[in-house]
Amino acid sequence: MASYTFKSLEDRRRVENLWEKGRAPKEIAGELGTSVTVIYSELSRGRDGSRLPDQRLRYNAELAQLRVQESLERRGKRKSSGG
Repeated sequence: MASYTFKSLEDRRRVENLWEKGRAPKEIAGELGTSVTVIYSELSRGRDGSRLPDQRLRYNAELAQLRVQESLERRGKRKSSGG
C-alpha cells in the first residue's frame, strides 16, 4: 500500500488552487507528481458540500486537513480495558 502523498496544508492548498482553476484530476496528479487515485481520494476528503461556478463540488484544503488530523487522532485512541 502506498503511503499518503499529501502531508501538509500547503500540499492541499495546491490541489484546491488547481481544482478551482478548472484542472482535471489527471492534470493535477501530473503537476503534483502523484497518482490520479490519490487526487480523487483527496478531492473526496475535502468536499464541503458547496459547488464551484462550473458546478463541480468544491474542495476545501482546510477541511481536508482537519479530517486527516481527526482520523489520526482516532487511530491513536485505544479502548479502556476498565479499571
